Amino acid sequence: MTPRPTPSRAALAAMRLTALASLGGSAVVMAGSVANPFFFDEPGLLVVATVVVLVAAADRVARVLALVSCALLVAALARVPRGPASTQTFVYGVDGATFEVIDKHAELLPNWSKLRADGTRAVLHSRDPMFSPLLWTTIASGRVPDEHGIHGFHVHSSDCKVARFWDIAEEKGYAVGLYKWLVDYPPRSFKTGGFWVPSWLAPDVQTWPEKLSVVKELELSKRLRRKQVAAKDSAQSMAVQLVEVGVRLSTVTKAAEWSLEQRFGHPDAVRTNVAMQELRGWIDRDVFIANVYATQPRIASFTYYATDGLAHLYWDKYDKAEAVADGGGKLEVSPVLAAYEQSDAILGAIRGIMGPDARLIVVSDHGFKAMDGTGLAGQFAPLTEALRARVDKLVPSAAPVDVSKVGHKLTVGFSDPNQRDAVTAAIATLLDSKGEPFYRSEDIDGMGGAVGLTLADEQITAERLKSDSVGGEPISQYVTLTDAYTGTHKWNGVFYAYGKDVAAGKELDEVPLLDAAPTILAAAGLPAANNMPGKAHIFAELPRVDSWDALVENLQWIDVGEGGEGVNTDALKALGYVDDGKSPTRVPPAP
Repeated sequence: MTPRPTPSRAALAAMRLTALASLGGSAVVMAGSVANPFFFDEPGLLVVATVVVLVAAADRVARVLALVSCALLVAALARVPRGPASTQTFVYGVDGATFEVIDKHAELLPNWSKLRADGTRAVLHSRDPMFSPLLWTTIASGRVPDEHGIHGFHVHSSDCKVARFWDIAEEKGYAVGLYKWLVDYPPRSFKTGGFWVPSWLAPDVQTWPEKLSVVKELELSKRLRRKQVAAKDSAQSMAVQLVEVGVRLSTVTKAAEWSLEQRFGHPDAVRTNVAMQELRGWIDRDVFIANVYATQPRIASFTYYATDGLAHLYWDKYDKAEAVADGGGKLEVSPVLAAYEQSDAILGAIRGIMGPDARLIVVSDHGFKAMDGTGLAGQFAPLTEALRARVDKLVPSAAPVDVSKVGHKLTVGFSDPNQRDAVTAAIATLLDSKGEPFYRSEDIDGMGGAVGLTLADEQITAERLKSDSVGGEPISQYVTLTDAYTGTHKWNGVFYAYGKDVAAGKELDEVPLLDAAPTILAAAGLPAANNMPGKAHIFAELPRVDSWDALVENLQWIDVGEGGEGVNTDALKALGYVDDGKSPTRVPPAP
């Protein structure tokens, strides 16, 4: 028998180094799994460890180290939660989702396709004005804006005058998990248990429980003042905190890969925006699911926003990619389609933790389409700040107005419906250089505290911007030419239901936005109120109560201090809802 060759000293050193490296990496993975059992989601590392064992087999020390590494990895894998969570009702909000993308790309969106086959769906009919804060509040409460009180973006959760589905769930003793539903800042502590992480509109880092604030700290890191950032923990400490609250190894790996791409790949602004949106999406997915496992809420809600944010900026790229594919060319994944693919992965993750008796409601607040209009290929944008300041000056007795825009439409919101005539009269005084009204006003159904505006003459050209005026001021303060925002909201959103007692493969007629809240409540086994005009679909309603509004009087909000005033205006500017008096750039920063 030929004797086995003895490895050289250098070879033995290399084997030991390899095994030590594997042991070190495994120790990190094990530490992560101790801090958060949900952390270890890369079983492929076990394969790597096995290979290390084989390579190191000629040396006893290396073999022992490699076997210890494998044992650590197996122990980490054993801590990964398996099986369904006890949550009975999931609500998945996908901002701006449209069937135009979902149905056309079924092969790239397997979880959306499965949901269509396994559940019931319908087109959701949104409402004007299609501003996400008031739409998501209508979805949550089943009430029109004049009743719930949310007319624009510069609002807090405590401004909502009516109960929302999580308030009702808490009143009935349900633990609630609320993750980034619009107009949910400041948060409050659910007395029944669960968790609460506010959405991108939040100006500060408050969450409940407080340890989840690291998610908001990371999201707002570019907005916070330098002295605030300096007072926070180091980046390494933040990474540890993120692992503790649920961020998984695969997401840490994606963050590391993106860091390398930034350093050596020199990504452009579009790639940077998309990558940052995606990384935030993976972090949100991880933290939500980990805390569903940790707190076991009876009802849990997660909202995803990149489908809206990237569509505002890059719908033109989606259209161009579709045109190439329709012409027989290769389909390139545009930023919009990348967002839908991530929404699909998150949908799969939520379905993956549902138990056999659980139910899932998926809803968007509106659909999406390309910008249109009669200006320079429709590529003009009304500006908000000069109009807001002008109306405030012309109506000095009124509380400050809130001016927001989506596409070519503006909404002027005010707290007191009695101010309507004064605000409308003030806007009517804004004439162009020909003496014609610059704006056309219109009533908004269910919003006595707001006026809708469009430009009376949408022929906006470079020449007109140089010579025309609005109320004696340069027209350039009220409108600009831009190609920064290529997509805008459309009325046709999406609605799906899946789970216990839901028919498979069924399609309903249109579902009005006001029907969303009664349907969510019925799915959760909670009664709607008589002052909710909508009705439940699919699920049987419990006998209704007269009203849930009295709940609002006793809600206790977390004290946010000076740093919690206002809203995240940087995100509003990035999405084009408000402006700072400057022309929009082609690629705003990610919100």
